[in-house]
Amino acid sequence: MPPELPASALYASPALGRLWKKVHLARSPFVIRSGVRRLYIHPAPVLRKLLSGKAYHWIALGCADGLKESLLSRKIPAPTSFHAADTNPTLARMAALRLRAPVKSWSRIDLTSQRLPSSISHLPRPWLVTLFGVLPNLDALPLLQSLHRSMKPGDLLLFSANLAPGKSGLAGARKVLPQYDNPLTRRWLATAALRYRPRLPKGHLEFGVFPDPRQNSLARIEARWISGRRRIVVFSSRRPTPTQVESWVRKVHLRILGRFIEPHREEGIWLVTR
Repeated sequence: MPPELPASALYASPALGRLWKKVHLARSPFVIRSGVRRLYIHPAPVLRKLLSGKAYHWIALGCADGLKESLLSRKIPAPTSFHAADTNPTLARMAALRLRAPVKSWSRIDLTSQRLPSSISHLPRPWLVTLFGVLPNLDALPLLQSLHRSMKPGDLLLFSANLAPGKSGLAGARKVLPQYDNPLTRRWLATAALRYRPRLPKGHLEFGVFPDPRQNSLARIEARWISGRRRIVVFSSRRPTPTQVESWVRKVHLRILGRFIEPHREEGIWLVTR
């Protein structure tokens, strides 16, 4: 299995955050397709019933600039507090300023950690935790297990997953590969690779679809830094089927309250609780 750069290396500076933003605006299905944007408000009717009359606290993990969260926020009761947490604190601050709440805060977070930092875990309950656009880049089971440990009965987790359309995960991932293998994405990832310390050897990027090293049936799109015979994974995006997502939820003993999938079946959202 080739070594991998930490996902945080792709967002570790304001300049990399700006490059990511350019990729997002130009290539993201969320920006390009209205059906994907509508996906992020589909859970609102269920959430309104669950949150109505409650003083709940919204924790947006891996929120980037909060655009997806802001769409949902217009359709549900305002939280008592909103905390934005992202690898890039500049983006987290943008997210906090974007959403309406009496109390707002933001922080940097490492979502590969086994537990949420105390600055978040000590926030009052009940929680609405959102995790949008994160699972593709991280190993899902450890992250969901970490969130399960941090949640209490009555807390809600709303998370998205980029899906492999069709019946075959590998074939579906190949279908969406052009969303990743394009000049803007290459520029962002190459910049991250060149800025990484310790320095990587001279090389170039190559994209492909591979089985996930921890779950062979799971398709994973990878951008690899090729230097002679060396292979270093700079970026990866897991593309599960809905069945695989729901198997993760069951394994970490969370309970599904709702599932929402956009028409192209390339993206879905799950609402779960303990």
